[in-house]
Amino acid sequence: MNVFLINIGCKVNFVDLSHLKTLLIEANYSITDTLKDADIVLINTCVVTNSATADSRQKIRKVRKIVPNAFIGILGCYAQLSANEIIETTGADAVFGINEKFKIHKMLSELLVNKNRLPSIANTFNNNKSINKNIFVSNYKHSIFEVSLSADIESRTRGFLKLQDGCDYKCSYCIVPFVRGHSRSIHFSQIPKQINKLINAGYKEIVISGINLSDYKGKNNERFIDLIKMLGNTTQYFISNDIRFRISSIEPQIINEELIEIISNNTNICPHFHIPLQSGCDEILNKMKRRYNTEQFRKIIELINKYIPSAFICLDVISGFPTETDVNFAETKDFILSLNISKLHCFTYSMRQHTIAATMEQVSNQIKKARTKELLKLSNNKNVIFNQNNIGRELILLPEKYDIENKITFGHTENYLEINIKTNKKLENNFYKIIVNEVKDNKIFGKLK
Repeated sequence: MNVFLINIGCKVNFVDLSHLKTLLIEANYSITDTLKDADIVLINTCVVTNSATADSRQKIRKVRKIVPNAFIGILGCYAQLSANEIIETTGADAVFGINEKFKIHKMLSELLVNKNRLPSIANTFNNNKSINKNIFVSNYKHSIFEVSLSADIESRTRGFLKLQDGCDYKCSYCIVPFVRGHSRSIHFSQIPKQINKLINAGYKEIVISGINLSDYKGKNNERFIDLIKMLGNTTQYFISNDIRFRISSIEPQIINEELIEIISNNTNICPHFHIPLQSGCDEILNKMKRRYNTEQFRKIIELINKYIPSAFICLDVISGFPTETDVNFAETKDFILSLNISKLHCFTYSMRQHTIAATMEQVSNQIKKARTKELLKLSNNKNVIFNQNNIGRELILLPEKYDIENKITFGHTENYLEINIKTNKKLENNFYKIIVNEVKDNKIFGKLK
């Protein structure tokens, strides 16, 4: 039977769905790229913002209209949070929680033959039993870690590996701990095996991901710094040195001089830091229940600047958090302006049920959107400066796409510059030394060295 897969949300969602794809293929299901050919549609959903929830709901309804006779199964964070709502309002056939998503390939055959006959699992998020026999959502508090990796992208350039899931932090705005469960990690000794699978599959860059990767904890109390040391020791742990690792988002409080120095001295680890700042105002950071203040954050950025001047530094920032005043927002802008960073990932605050922030005084949508717009402008200015500062630098490019008509190769450098270079043919899946020679209309151009 043909299965069509849809992903909504973060990189971890993407990796989870890639892993499910592998399980389905091993169970003799065929994956189709054409929705209308699908007998089964599986949609991996997101709930981190109201917009993500709405996108998930709309996508399910749209799919039902396009393939009215297909079996539609829903997984992901929206499924864990609101299973009954999904069944009642979207036309989905079944909902699978975080503990059930990697069992779908084993459940499908019986579900397809015996619709509405499988025993349901109680949706214990609100201690309510499910109202439909095809809801399979167990308690998120009892989750175990399940490895996910992507090994199905034809270009074989960038693979993804999930080493951690869930979160024990209780940030006042965040729904993630309620839908992803407690923090849990892969055993440290299993990491080389998973990375070597991706190397064997031909990947040259591996993105190390997790819901809160900073909270990595191995069976023998190994922590994130131990993971970084492993990634830097390719000779001891991996089957090839011809590989580089990119780290996904990490919390600021675990970034110290030792960590930065390891990355600065190791060409196998990309100088790419994605760090959640969330606010540049200490009063708001306190209300968010973040674990640092602006002075501590500034020192982290300055350390990165000192050891790795060319590093890409992207900060997550939330605009319009409850009670945020014009003065608070001005503090955030001034703080960001004072930092030597590359880009912002801007979020408009979205009220989520079950969170502390949902009970606070809310900022109007108009003000929130206006503040986000200001942050995006600030981000663009920072990015222009970062790009210009890389002119003349020798960097390492990994090709990703080739425009045959214009003879342009596109790819990313270790510090995440999106580079365009003229080449007479498609480059092999390998690393190439390039020189950045021009930035035009914020497009970056280079040449092979």
